[in-house]
Amino acid sequence: MENQKYFITAKVRGVILHEGKVFLCKAASRNGRWGFYCLPGGTLEPGETRLECMRREIIEELGVEPIIGNLIYTQEFLRLDGTITFDFWYEIKNNEDYLNVDILKCSHGFEHEHVGFYNKDSKFDGVVKPDHIWELIWKWNIDGIKYIQ
Repeated sequence: MENQKYFITAKVRGVILHEGKVFLCKAASRNGRWGFYCLPGGTLEPGETRLECMRREIIEELGVEPIIGNLIYTQEFLRLDGTITFDFWYEIKNNEDYLNVDILKCSHGFEHEHVGFYNKDSKFDGVVKPDHIWELIWKWNIDGIKYIQ
């Protein structure tokens, strides 16, 4: 691994729960890659804190001012290109404000094909990332456990 460069990125994600479902965004297909479902959020910009990023990303993508709760989960990913990504998931408390999101009215709504509340039995036309999302979210929601990995 000599002379190999590593890049580190940090991403924040919002966990929005409502009536047994979690809010997911289907990423728009790009560069020949099919979209996938994930929690709303994105990458920190230089000089930005995680909470500032969480607020900015949710407003850009969904047009709603989030009420950010606790940090509930972190994970580190080592990608094949050498990039290390840290994911930080935060509870978003004002869940009912996301019932009627119109991404066409959002500055960065183009990043998603569609958004909404889903459960693990919903019909998906793509994969859900990460694949263990249901286990993590429902365990946290039921037990109130703060996951730090």
